[in-house]
Amino acid sequence: MAAADEVIDGGASAPLPRLTPKYMREMYPSYLELVQAQVFFRHGERSPVQMRLFPEREWPFCDRSNYLHSEFMKAIGRFVPKEEPMPVPDTDMMMKKRLQCDGGKAEDKENASCYTKKTATMKTGLEYERAKWTLRLGTASLDSRANGENCSQDPRMCNAGQLTDVGLHSVERVGAYLRELYVDKLGILPRAIDGADTSRPVSDWLYIRATDYSRVLQSTFALLTGLYPQRTATNGGSSDSSESTLSTASFDGSFLRRFPIHTRMHSMETMHGNYACYNFIKQFVDPPISEARELKWIDDVYRQATQLKSIGPAVKRILDKPHFGSTFHPVYDELQSLVAHGVPLPHDVNHDLLASLGRVAYHQWTGPTQLVSGQRLGFSRLIREVAATMGQAADYSQARAKGAEGSESGSGSGSAGAGLPPRLGESQRKGDLLLSTDGGIREETASEIPRIPKLALYGGHDITVGPLAIVMGSQTREWLPFASALTFELFRDKTDGSHYVRTQLNDQVLQVATCEPFGKHHPKLGSSVCTLDAFFEHVQPLLASDADISAECGNFPTID
Repeated sequence: MAAADEVIDGGASAPLPRLTPKYMREMYPSYLELVQAQVFFRHGERSPVQMRLFPEREWPFCDRSNYLHSEFMKAIGRFVPKEEPMPVPDTDMMMKKRLQCDGGKAEDKENASCYTKKTATMKTGLEYERAKWTLRLGTASLDSRANGENCSQDPRMCNAGQLTDVGLHSVERVGAYLRELYVDKLGILPRAIDGADTSRPVSDWLYIRATDYSRVLQSTFALLTGLYPQRTATNGGSSDSSESTLSTASFDGSFLRRFPIHTRMHSMETMHGNYACYNFIKQFVDPPISEARELKWIDDVYRQATQLKSIGPAVKRILDKPHFGSTFHPVYDELQSLVAHGVPLPHDVNHDLLASLGRVAYHQWTGPTQLVSGQRLGFSRLIREVAATMGQAADYSQARAKGAEGSESGSGSGSAGAGLPPRLGESQRKGDLLLSTDGGIREETASEIPRIPKLALYGGHDITVGPLAIVMGSQTREWLPFASALTFELFRDKTDGSHYVRTQLNDQVLQVATCEPFGKHHPKLGSSVCTLDAFFEHVQPLLASDADISAECGNFPTID
């Protein structure tokens, strides 16, 4: 971990290392060549997913976020004008999934609790979270529309789970950090995507993917704006300005033509965990508070939180009701969202109690992913994608070092021709859809398939970054901050051609136990820099074919 004076504190968002000369010498010595970086990042600060403690509180933090969202929806042809009716979710599909998960009956639909009840299908067939603002802005919420209430026209107001302007700037800051590291310091990426130093398409060296949640898509936009600031008259036409350009950047058709962003249908997404797997999902469904309180430290937190004069009764109602993943998370999430936006906590809630609530939520949510079986069932597909992309990059790096030249196969395998890396493998792109201005959300053409990237960006969630970090040895017990980033870096030692892997969570270099024995890590840099073979050995128990995972997942209970 970097020293305290070498860490950039982002407040409620994740800390990042300061790229001082000393840090760069120690982390990136001259005998190492950085071959590839894969970065998984959590979206930025948002409003609470559910507002239970303070249902009447308004969240006036989404002025820029609302504008950018409307631009994006227009660009992909999915913007619905206010005077038109909303696309209707496929409620039959939603109900079927709820009942499969709950094993309940149709008449129990009001009490059904399943992960999939948080998704709805648009008329395009692409699944989105049930936040009405993902379809249209300036409309009432689902509940207020049903009650005949007037909708708020205040352009600053956020809906539940919406990325806020604070979150936009937090993730832009991560992009600026990546620019300083990979563009300015290491020079593995071009300084501009449309400048004189590159004539290649962006997809030849940059792969971008995000889950289909609006807050993640906007976070991806913000990160790319930090990585490659849009030129404006205020910075003299330079893309190197250190000042934020979010106030002038546009998430429009021009942006999507510059940056090919991929997403997937919910059923194909690997960054959520495998919630179609019964033996995985059953470990998360409705953990009763009585079982959680068998642990003394959790019982202590429960008693302290439910005895609060300000919100104790509301906290008790939430904690005593089963909730997917964690009974404590809804309480922690709403309070942490206040802190993230500079809103005072209730007078009797201090930051120590808030941190304890976060630790309990993290303990409950990540319990299954601490186990080999949970990692294998839930994240085998995603880890397989990371390993395959890394393996392709190592092979190409080795071929280039040997001066190999062959013809491009175009199928994602083989040597590079004319200095170009091969296309990204089909296994890593399974389900990819392109956010496009010419066809909305569509499949790629053959020429649009990305090549092996120098930098791969994956926009996701806490339930993406957290489990992957645990797989790679993270020992944290705290809920991951907003805008957290997990980086897999692949190196080639110039002295002997060997490849190595280092994983870092925010400012913390992760220690992988598999890499600790002699011969399984870099002889000069220590056990945090694994040999490529040791990295593959570490993840091998988690890798399995889709058919094997399907068999291990078992079947959902039959509904009569």
